[in-house]
This record gives sequence, C-alpha cells and structure tokens, in this order.
Amino acid sequence: MRFRLREAASLAGAGLLFFASTVHAQCQGCPAGDLLDTVQTVAAATQAVPLEFSLSISNKGTYQITLTDLGAQLTPPAPLVSVELAITSGTAIVGTPLTAPGTTTFNATQGTYVIHVVGTPGNGAGSGAVGVTVADSNDNPIDSFSGTLALPATTIPNNEGVLQGSFTVPTSASYQVTLADLQFPASLNTLLLAITVQGGALVTSLPAAGTTTVSLQSGVTYDIFAVGQSTSTPAAGLYGVNVSPAAGGTAVYANATPVGAVALLASPALTAGSYKLSIADLSLPAKLAQAGAVVAFNGQAVAQLSAAGTAAFVASTNTYGVFGLGVPAGAGAGSYSVTLQPTSGPAALSVARAVSASGGSVSTYSFDTSVPTSGTYTFDTSDFDYPAQFTAVSIAAVQFGALLGSKLNTPGSINITPAAGPVTLLVFAQPGAGGGLFGINLIASGANSAAFETTQGVGQLFSVQQLSIPTAGSYQVTVGDVGFPAPFENLGVIVSQGSTKVGEIFVSGSFNFQATSGNYEFSFVAQPDPNSSADAGTYSLVVASAPAPPTVSLQSTAGSVSSGGTVQLVWSSTNATACTAGATPASGGWSGNEPTSGETTPAPITATTTYTLTCTGAGGSKAQSMTVAVTASSGGGGGGGAIDLELLALIASAALLRGATLMRLRRTAAAARAHTH
Repeated sequence: MRFRLREAASLAGAGLLFFASTVHAQCQGCPAGDLLDTVQTVAAATQAVPLEFSLSISNKGTYQITLTDLGAQLTPPAPLVSVELAITSGTAIVGTPLTAPGTTTFNATQGTYVIHVVGTPGNGAGSGAVGVTVADSNDNPIDSFSGTLALPATTIPNNEGVLQGSFTVPTSASYQVTLADLQFPASLNTLLLAITVQGGALVTSLPAAGTTTVSLQSGVTYDIFAVGQSTSTPAAGLYGVNVSPAAGGTAVYANATPVGAVALLASPALTAGSYKLSIADLSLPAKLAQAGAVVAFNGQAVAQLSAAGTAAFVASTNTYGVFGLGVPAGAGAGSYSVTLQPTSGPAALSVARAVSASGGSVSTYSFDTSVPTSGTYTFDTSDFDYPAQFTAVSIAAVQFGALLGSKLNTPGSINITPAAGPVTLLVFAQPGAGGGLFGINLIASGANSAAFETTQGVGQLFSVQQLSIPTAGSYQVTVGDVGFPAPFENLGVIVSQGSTKVGEIFVSGSFNFQATSGNYEFSFVAQPDPNSSADAGTYSLVVASAPAPPTVSLQSTAGSVSSGGTVQLVWSSTNATACTAGATPASGGWSGNEPTSGETTPAPITATTTYTLTCTGAGGSKAQSMTVAVTASSGGGGGGGAIDLELLALIASAALLRGATLMRLRRTAAAARAHTH
C-alpha cells in the first residue's frame, strides 16, 4: 500500500497519519474450552499506543511482510524515532521480528495471526504513521494495514488530537468539506485535514480551518484524517469536520475531535426538544482553575460554557457529542460534573470527571455506571499492594452534579444512597515506588452481585480483561512473556472480583483459583526491560477450566508380615503424568520414579513400613500412603521333625488367599486405567 501525500507536505510537521483499530485474535489450535485466550502488546503511558492487526492466512506457505515508516516519505520528512514489528500465532512469535522499517519472511499455515507494531513518534510530534503490507512468495498482495502510533489520550503532556475515519457517498457529486476550529477554550495553533481513496491517492487537503469542494464517487471508500495541535496553556482545543453534498442535504461524514485537556464525555442520543447544559466545579479535592463544556452536532458547537453555569439549546432527534474541560489549580487535582437536562423527564446525561495536573503526583480515574434502583449501596476500594502500597487513595461518588455521602480518604468502604440512574465513581490515587493496583466495587445492600466492579493499575504497564465465569468451579490462569520487543523485567497477573483479590502469580506460569459464577477482572501488570527503548512488551493470557486433579490408589497383598517378609504393591492413578515412590523407613526399599500404574515387590522388611506414592499432572499432585506392619514370629520347640499337617494346610490357604488378593488388586488397577482412557 502506498500513500501519495506529497501534495499535503504541510501535514508532515504535525505527524498526520493513518490509523487501524487494534485487535486481539484468538490463537490457532488452542483448546476449545478456553474462556479467554489473548496475546497483547502493552506500552508505558509515555509511549505510543501499540498497534495490532489481525492477519488471515488461507494457504500454507512462505510470506513476506514489509514495514514502512510513512512519515519518512513525506516532504519534509517526519520519521519515527523507532519502530518494531512482530507476528504471533497463539503465544509464539513467528519468523524474525523487524527492528526497523524493512522486509522479512515468515512461514505460515492456514489460520489467524496477529501483527504487533511498537514505536516512538518523532521529536516534536505526538504521533507517527506506519504502513504494513503482506505478500506471498510470488509477490501477490495478501493484505495491507496502516495505523497511527500515537500517544494515549490520557498522556500528559498531550497537545494533539488526531481524527481518523472512513466513509462512502450515496451518489457521485460535488461535496463540501469543512474543517472548523470550535475555539474551545481557545484557537488551535495547527489544524490540518486530508482525504484519500482508501489505500490510495490523495483526494483533497486543507492546511487550515476552512472549506473546500471536491468531487466524490459513489461506491468508493474514502479515508479521512485530521490533526489539531495546541501550544497554549492549558494545551486544549476542539475542532470539527463535516462532509456534505454541495447542493445541500445530510452530511455523509461529521465528527468533532478533542485536543489535549478537552475530553469527550459522552455521545447521548437526544430526542427533539429543549435542553440545558450544566457544568459544576465539585471542588474535590480542590477547586479547579478552569472548567467548561460543549455540546456538538455535525462538527459544530450548539451549546458552549467557558465556566460553571448553564446554557440552553434546542436539539433534534440525533446523537450529539458532549465535551468537557477541567484544569486543576497548580500541581493538584480536581473534578467537575456535566449534566444535560430536558425540559421534562430524567436527565439525558449525568457524568463527573476527575482531573490532575501535568507532572503531578496524583493519578485520577472516573468510572461511569448506572444503578437500577434507589437505595443504600456500599462503595469500597482495596489496595492490592502490588508492586507497592499506595501513598494515598481517596474515592467519591457523584450523581446529578452532587456528591453522594462523603469522600473517603483511605482504602475502605462508604455507604451512599443514590437515586436510580447514572452514577460516576471518582478515584484519586498517589502510587508508591513502582506503581500500584487497586480495585473498586459498588453493591446494593443485600445484593449478591455488584452493580459495578473493576480493577485499575497505576504507574506501570497495565492491561485488564474482564471475563464472565459461567459456572462455579476451579479455573486455571496461564501467563507467558512473548518477548517482543524485549522480555519484561517482571510481570504478574492478579485475579480480582471488585475489591476482592482471589488469586495471583508474579512469574510466567500457571495457577488455579476457585470461582463462583460472575464477573472477574484479570489484571496484567509489568515493568518493561529498562534496556529496551520501546518501553513496551507482549504477553499471553489464557483462562480455562482447571485440569482435573490426579487420583492415586495404592494397595498391598497383606497388611502385615513377619520380620523379613515381603508384600506385593499394586497401584494405579488417573489424570497423572508421573509418579514418585518412597518408603519410611528407607529400608523398605521403594523409591524413585515409577509409572502411573503397575506392581512391584519391594525388599524384605524387618520393621513396620509406610509406602507412599505421589503422582503429578496438569491438575496438581496427589499422594497416597499405606502401612505394612511387621509381626513378631512365634518361638518353636527344639529339634527337627515332621511338619505338622495342619500347619501345611494353613500355609497353603495363606498362599491361595494372597494370590486371590493380588488378582483382585490387579483387576482394580486395570479397571482404573481403562476408566482413565
């Protein structure tokens, strides 16, 4: 795939790029019973968000993959500082990873693979463009991808807002393309736009806010890209894009994109009528230096507030975008709430946001949820003490612009009484050295399940997968370090349900945990290799029903023998792959590795001996012991003589009984083995 953007040279300085959504493919050949099976690349908050593309291979063979730094091809060039690529199938890397733009080959069978790309944007740019092409051994194109290696939206400082989308038009005609600076809270320093045929040539571009007319063809898919940058204090802004028929009519594409500290709060579907937009400074934990809100439709503002207060507007039946701005005072943190209230009826929107200053020590989180009924709820948080305890954690719940109950300044629980409807849970966390991990949940009084629960990592590589466990039972978690772009310095997985931790592992490997039915969070936390410039890593995570534990049966032909006598041991096991024998005392003569079923006659014993067999398998280990007693031999009269016929009969009966016992034990062991298979 080639992108011809020489006509849009002015886009290079802003790092205007191409984007593809990340994907997480299931591995090929994994057991069908896996509840979760993912391979994911994660990066530090100061690094570009990794890109992941799903690649489907139809035929076994050799393929070549090419990684291109698209920014380096622009005029003037805007190359990435670094870029790396790897392909995975299941939990394994396929072929040799690329550590710079170029081409490599890999062998593949039919199935789905995942392409992982990590990199660092160029100096002065918050994002950079990459292209990926895949071809067969005859250079026939198989697939192509493009994407934006961009800093995450929550990264501070972040003065850039990137828009990427696609559209088609219903009829071939002239269309009007508008790029508008909504000047919230102030004008942007840079605003650029480009439209291309998907995977092809540039159609039109705008180097600044304005309008242009372009001919578009029906049946053609177009990609649209835009970038806005703010160098003001605070770094914040909002711009809109609209593509509509020049002769009038419904827009074929419209969007509003936030920049820097401005955030998209929600996209509510409104019905026709009058509404009031309200924003309030919650003064939690301190008053904000600046607050504002905007309601946008079709890339234009329909209501705007630059301070706490209300603004009225009339809506049609459509989906609107609601944006908010909160700027803390100094190096602190704060919070604000935004509501949309129709003339009558319940609020169309009620959210709150916690914000923190650039470079501050406090990290803030806002979780939107809804409670089905009014009443008493318990809102609590737990510090999971990994990798270190938090220096400080405080929580608060907000509804309809008001604090519910009181703010809790340490991990623990508070009771709140919300009305039925939306609630936002705010967390202000100051991590210890190396970061931290906390869990929160909200549960109604007397309820068996939480209304909301989640786990959040702070100050480290972090990824969370929420999974619904269908039935109570034992489950196994397996985590691995894929090693791209470099192995992790350390890693761990913590399983939690709301604020309760139920299992953990801090190395690659597996562990089991007991679960009831319900939702669980599987939090991956790690520290990257300090010698890796990418500050990123890739892990695999599998959650499945735990393998059945082994069973062991160990029996002997006799429970007691005379000193110097022997017994025959017969054993069997299920769900085992290896067994180890032992005897106490060691003179019992049975030790070392044994097959998972069998029989043997240990050395003669002169003291009571306990025989033990320990068998292991995927489901753990199981030990079984049995004891053979040694009885004192009775003293006999002096001299030889004929053997008593009664004694001979007793000896013969004992031999027959021992033989029958051995046959019975063998049949029991054989039946157990047959049942296993």
